[in-house]
Amino acid sequence: MSDRFAEKLRLKRRRSRWRIAGVVLLVLVVAGAVWAIWFSSVFESREVTVSGTEHVPVDRVVRTAEVPLGTPVLRVDTDAIAERVATLKPVESVKVERDLPHTIRIVVTERDAVAWVDRSGTPWAVDPSGVIYRPLNSRPRHLPELDVDIEDRRVVAATARVAADIAAGDRDLLGDTDTITAETRDSIELALSKDRTVVWGSAEEAQAKLSVLRPLLQIDARSYDVSAPERPTTLE
Repeated sequence: MSDRFAEKLRLKRRRSRWRIAGVVLLVLVVAGAVWAIWFSSVFESREVTVSGTEHVPVDRVVRTAEVPLGTPVLRVDTDAIAERVATLKPVESVKVERDLPHTIRIVVTERDAVAWVDRSGTPWAVDPSGVIYRPLNSRPRHLPELDVDIEDRRVVAATARVAADIAAGDRDLLGDTDTITAETRDSIELALSKDRTVVWGSAEEAQAKLSVLRPLLQIDARSYDVSAPERPTTLE
């Protein structure tokens, strides 16, 4: 074996050892990082922050969330936390984020009221989907009352949907609506100021009904029927 060939063989073996050592070192570094993040106290959860709340006390959100403090942040089950917080009636949606090194961040979106119902003499807020979600200090003058059987969830949802559609399409009309009544989902009526009544019918075709109702209200009448928006009528 020539000296030149032997030298090349030694260099090749040396490079191979360096490559192996590099791979081993990289594995050790990665393993150390994984251990530090997933198992050690270096990145353990120590703090919970809550944002987006107006009517739900922050401490109530924190208690309901049951964040396992002391658990490494990346091992905290954020989906489970979100599911627990979502059980609070005023909460519409929840997002839970991990904020290294030590924080679990809970972002809450609360429900918006479009109407209210009377529950044993106390006004309760109702959201667009018909969820009755929190008591109010007084009867809100800017929102209509849903004068319905609050045990009938389908009727509550239908009348709340009408209130939401009116709020989105004509805020002035919403403010002019005192009550929304219904015995069934297809017999919805609006009681407006000045003893005027609007026969709305079902919750369907809201935009068409609003479009014909606006000019119809310019007519001096006590009842307006837009249940079939293609054939609106008035009754003096």
